[in-house]
Amino acid sequence: MVLKPVPMTRIAVLGLRKYSQAVVSILHDLQVVQLETLSKDVAALLRNERDSDTSRQVSDQLLRIRALRTVLPAIPFTESRRFESTQDLMKTAKSIDVDNEVASLEREKESLLTEIQETENNIKLVEEFTFFPEDFKVLQLSSANSYFGRIASEKFPDFKKALEEHKKDIFLYFKEEKKVTHLVIVVFSSFSPQTFANLIQSHDVKIESVPKLDGKPEVIIKSQKNILDSLYQKLKQIDKQLGEISKKHFRNIVYVEEQLEIENKKHEVIGNLGVTDDAFALEGWIPKPKLEQVKATLQKYSTGTTIYELETDEKPPTLFKNPKRFRLFEAFIRFYSIPQGREFDPTIIFAIFFPIFYGLMIGDVGYCLVILLVSLWVIRRVEGGKRNFTIMPKPLRSFAMLILKKRQMVKLAKALIPGCIIGIILGFTFDLYFGFHLNGYLFDYLSTLGVTNLPVAGETLNIPSRAFLDPIRDAGKLLVISGYIGIGMISFGLVLGILNCIREGEKREATGKVGWLAFSWGVVLFGLAILRGQPMDPMTNSIMFAYFGLLIGGVVLMFVGEGIRALMELPSIVSHILSYTRLIGILLASVILAHTTDFIFLKALNISIPFIILGTLILLIGHTFNIVIGVFAPGIQGARLIYVEFFSKFYRGNGRTFKPFGTIRKFTTDQYKIESSNADKITVEVLEKKVKSP
Repeated sequence: MVLKPVPMTRIAVLGLRKYSQAVVSILHDLQVVQLETLSKDVAALLRNERDSDTSRQVSDQLLRIRALRTVLPAIPFTESRRFESTQDLMKTAKSIDVDNEVASLEREKESLLTEIQETENNIKLVEEFTFFPEDFKVLQLSSANSYFGRIASEKFPDFKKALEEHKKDIFLYFKEEKKVTHLVIVVFSSFSPQTFANLIQSHDVKIESVPKLDGKPEVIIKSQKNILDSLYQKLKQIDKQLGEISKKHFRNIVYVEEQLEIENKKHEVIGNLGVTDDAFALEGWIPKPKLEQVKATLQKYSTGTTIYELETDEKPPTLFKNPKRFRLFEAFIRFYSIPQGREFDPTIIFAIFFPIFYGLMIGDVGYCLVILLVSLWVIRRVEGGKRNFTIMPKPLRSFAMLILKKRQMVKLAKALIPGCIIGIILGFTFDLYFGFHLNGYLFDYLSTLGVTNLPVAGETLNIPSRAFLDPIRDAGKLLVISGYIGIGMISFGLVLGILNCIREGEKREATGKVGWLAFSWGVVLFGLAILRGQPMDPMTNSIMFAYFGLLIGGVVLMFVGEGIRALMELPSIVSHILSYTRLIGILLASVILAHTTDFIFLKALNISIPFIILGTLILLIGHTFNIVIGVFAPGIQGARLIYVEFFSKFYRGNGRTFKPFGTIRKFTTDQYKIESSNADKITVEVLEKKVKSP
């Protein structure tokens, strides 16, 4: 149930300098080596590789091709291409000689778009002021400035009154509407610009200059629309020309861009190599299962290249190694902290206990079924390419998109599914279906078939009559069960912590954790003895010697292992065990809310139609609220119990993710074809043409 990440080893690759690019290409395509900076003692003996002409050409061509791709319309295609060599790549890149043509069309297109925007603005503006009866030419006076304006209708009387004091200097034409009054203002040069600006600002008038257009509004609108149609025709023609260029070159542009990005990445690595006149060196981390395969590949296709394993105290990067069904939960471990390279990977533990905790905290067939169906729907919508979530209520959709991206929503949905299945099973045990008790009908039917030992009818109306285990009636029993879960999880965590310390040679820390384990069980056994009313006197109850021995021995071992700090943290172990009672606390809160909602609804059915409608609304709102809370509260609290109370006993984290050198290709193929036969083996086939150094 507990796995370690894939074991890593630090390596140094040494070889002939003329094969450096071939080696880097092989490592890139294999994607199994995380490159690192050279060790200080090695770097002191070497120098960095100088930039080559090829490197500069690749960078220049990449910038050019990227610019072309952003301009040309995309053409869908599914084919991929393999480039034989860097020379083949550069030849293909240079054959795409459409820069001047595309640049000219793009400039023309930008000019047209600017004209279109101006024309559309003119049409919109003139349509807004069609009430002005004269030719707009009369507003273009050399001795005056003309403006279109807007003012809130309730403020217009005061503004009009203020303008009346300057009748000789300002001409006003207006149209009053319900909310906004539109204005045509002509300000003669005899009126102070500063006074006019103060007048406009004090009455909160929005103004803009009248465009230089001739004719009455209707004529202008017609003329501008004709101009707009002509501009759109020209734009359509340019897009057609760009489309023709795309049909001919877009695929090659995409192929070349991806391969240039890869070559650029390779040249960055080559530029950081340590070299002498004849040799090169690089260092990195590699999964141990891949070491022999990479050695054989490099030796076969780059003469004189050798891999050495290095001894180092540096912590290796972490590569998870979990069965396929559990990989989904790696995201939850990354969210908390990545395990160190030699540490236990708790992904499978999280994947097992999180659904159990989640299902227990909901424990209702109806709620879990709804959450299960919604989770399946989210997965289908996103992974099926249907990203429209309009069926979901807008407030709920907006809230979900605010805190989660769509990919994260899918991961959460998949993580909730096993918890919902467990919740449905427990809901049947608790006889909870949206808070209603429906098992009685099933059990009555089974009784007619001769099935015995089923729950019998209860005597109190408020107590479910046919639940195997009722959360309210059996709350005490469930709390005790949660306590057992708590001590079990704490003990498991401490055992893992002890094993970690032994593996790392930390004897004192291991002793301290043994003390914590003994003290924990001493507290639990002592507490159970009190609950059962057992005598506390060891002379009359000899088992108490063992309990006191666990308590005292645990404290002594903690002090030996961790010092006085451990004694100060003694209460924390009790609080961590008791924290697991929240499993039942959240369950009870959900059950009580469901019962209350159902009780109001059932009572409303016996009063009147308005109360029936009100009760139905309360039923729908109450259960919807309970479902929404059921998605977040059990998920957060279940993860917290694992992160805080459990992981703190053994998990150190603070690791770093293994990031192998390589690229996920979409449109090009590797020079090396990689075939995976299973999770731990990669077969590398080199294509017929041998890699050549430039």
